[in-house]
Amino acid sequence: MKRSTALATGSLHPDPLRLKRRLVRQGGGFALLLLCAFAGSLYFKVAQQRQVDQRTELRQLMAAAASQLPLIAHETSEAAGARKFQPKAELIAVPALLEQRIQWFGLGGELLLEQGKLQLPRGTRTPVPSRSEPQWQQWPGGISLWQPVLVRTSPQATPQALGSVRVALSDRAAQADLRRLRSGLLLGGIVTVVAALLVGRRMLNAAFWPLQQQVRALERFTADASHELRHPLSALRALLAAVPEELRQQPQLAWRELNQLTAQLGELVDDLLLLARQRQEIHSPAASARNLEHFDLMELLEDLIRCYSAQASERSIQLSLSPDPASFRAPVEARSDQILRLFTNLLLNALRHSPVGGHVGIEVHASARQVTVQVIDRGPGIPSHVHEQVFERFWRSSDQGGHSGLGLAIARSIARSHGGDLSVLTAQPGRCVMQVLLPMARQSS
Repeated sequence: MKRSTALATGSLHPDPLRLKRRLVRQGGGFALLLLCAFAGSLYFKVAQQRQVDQRTELRQLMAAAASQLPLIAHETSEAAGARKFQPKAELIAVPALLEQRIQWFGLGGELLLEQGKLQLPRGTRTPVPSRSEPQWQQWPGGISLWQPVLVRTSPQATPQALGSVRVALSDRAAQADLRRLRSGLLLGGIVTVVAALLVGRRMLNAAFWPLQQQVRALERFTADASHELRHPLSALRALLAAVPEELRQQPQLAWRELNQLTAQLGELVDDLLLLARQRQEIHSPAASARNLEHFDLMELLEDLIRCYSAQASERSIQLSLSPDPASFRAPVEARSDQILRLFTNLLLNALRHSPVGGHVGIEVHASARQVTVQVIDRGPGIPSHVHEQVFERFWRSSDQGGHSGLGLAIARSIARSHGGDLSVLTAQPGRCVMQVLLPMARQSS
């Protein structure tokens, strides 16, 4: 047995793979844009906060240093006592003083005293005594604040300038923190983008897998349908083209052949339409539930056996139905026309593959919830590796020429649309069992 070959005449657009890749690129770009915006705003906020913290620390250091200026100015004015304010290197060589510098200036701008080892930038101006507002200065490596110091001799007196103080702090620690933050954001951003792309790709693969399968199935279906429809149309055209010109106006044409070809074409189109409708009913069970009928499946099968007994007799094939419909009932709730089509397809398939003088039997079993129907023939059987392929549209065995290959696909579609199923139960040489499961009709109160 082999599957009918059909080549696609064209691909469907848009391609799901191309669409998926475009979504991955767009999603990755959007995620990268959001990540860059988040990282940039975070870095800006942290850098701004570090600058605010530095200025707050400078103001606190300025307040402490300014409170010492009156004492320093007084002691420095006494030449004998100036030595006590000359700091020793071993006393100030501590990490805090290495990262800062404090300078006290007199009223004339002269340097009275300084502490700390922080190097000020070249060209740092000497504070102007006449200015009264604070002066900020920032350079690569630090920030400084100069501020005049005013004192009152009495509560009612006007504040008098005593001098000024400059304090400077290194920003190397802050810059190191910002560098670490930049490195962390860059590394975290790369890891996040890679992880997002991997997770997003996996999610898109899972989401697009059913769509890809449907599109591929639709492509195969379209190609197979066009391939199958081409044969009766080509034969019809050839038959019409063979009619001599002088006979084309006469009614004695090959109407029998034309009718057979058009009937074959119409049957194929009807089967395709039925498959499409069955697929819609599977996805919309509420719409199909409105047309359900309550009937005895045994009566339907008995009528079916009676209808095809003559065709079976032509090849000496014996048809049987068990148990006896007179003593056994199998109530179902379904669309009788579709159930009839289901078992007609199975019976015709069994007759087609049964040898001359063979036997085709239909066995029915009922339980509390479902009815099981087995159609058994003595044909060549079906290899186990194609048990599912036989239910594909346009699948045909090598000796099944002249048929559309839609019968079993339609039968399974009908069974599933009624809440049941159709499967190959046993398919060994000399015995093939097709099993149909249908839900039992609910007992009316």
